[in-house]
Amino acid sequence: MDYSKFDIEDFVADASFQEFCLGNNDQSANFWMHWLEEHPEKRTIVQNAKALYYTLNGNITDESFRADYKSFKKATDHLNPDLSSPFITEFKTTEKRSNRTFLISLSGIAASLLIVFGVYRFRSRVEKTTTSVTQLLYVSPLGKKKSFKLADGTKVILNGGSTLKVAKNFNIDSRDVQLEGEGYFDVVHNSTKTFTVHTGKINVKDIGTIFNVKAYSTDKTTEASLIKGSIEITVNNLSKSKVLLTPNKKFVLFNKRDLSKTNEVTATKKLFAVSAITNNTISNSIVETDWTQNKLTFFDQPFDEIAPQMERWYGVKINIINPQVKGGRFTGTFDHEDIIQVLNALKLSGNFNYRKEGDAISIY
Repeated sequence: MDYSKFDIEDFVADASFQEFCLGNNDQSANFWMHWLEEHPEKRTIVQNAKALYYTLNGNITDESFRADYKSFKKATDHLNPDLSSPFITEFKTTEKRSNRTFLISLSGIAASLLIVFGVYRFRSRVEKTTTSVTQLLYVSPLGKKKSFKLADGTKVILNGGSTLKVAKNFNIDSRDVQLEGEGYFDVVHNSTKTFTVHTGKINVKDIGTIFNVKAYSTDKTTEASLIKGSIEITVNNLSKSKVLLTPNKKFVLFNKRDLSKTNEVTATKKLFAVSAITNNTISNSIVETDWTQNKLTFFDQPFDEIAPQMERWYGVKINIINPQVKGGRFTGTFDHEDIIQVLNALKLSGNFNYRKEGDAISIY
């Protein structure tokens, strides 16, 4: 089975992966540990799949099962004549009717205790899950996009390699979400419950809005593009950085700048820029949101910025061996082309070659 093409839902549904999560099968555990060593690019997806599996089954692992049974056994020792193991598979009987009757009674007690244990464990798991599961997690793996609605009716599209964490109490007292990656938000406005997107670098507060946030931790910039309405943006840890964005404007934060040696006012001026969003004249669309229409668009971008976009779009790993290729700038829009077609098109205006081996691509 080719697990390298598995999505989170595929892992969760796989029996061997379930055993790996539970920790009750050494063969499955060894297989998955070895598989992860050979496929490090899938580690994040596997971790998210494990988290989802634990959430769905009430955070039950083999270790937690034994711990619960130990607590139960301690509480019921005075009622239980012999429960050395949580599974009672056989009772020896003798020819004497009285002994057989006694053993049948014993087995009845044992069975009753096991039923009680099941109820005890279920209730304790529910109580623990209620307190431990504090958020919902939406994941869009590399090479895919995910569309969904939140509890308040807000429409969300996640780009490849993105996650959105939604608090369990979302839409009760507030509407806060945590984004890693890129997301498009069509927000249902509620003046009493502000909708806020938190990222590693900025916070984007809705004021009746359609907007796009691009916040991959490995990118050079963090961006917020406003399509409709208005948004208020603040930079983490800078109280004077508040920016009110108007439609068709884009906020760009420079992630790599070192601001430790400047005061807050100076830092704020150097930290970000506000510009107009980019119109795609080829397809009469907006470059910043073309991805939501299944269009892979580059607009006067260097290859070292294009490469991560292609990695997320196609689920591949691109290694730029020739440093001179990194600065070459490209413009183009692709609708249904595969990665080979895109690379061949870029080659027409760029001086490079490539080699593809599986999901790994070398640029030289």
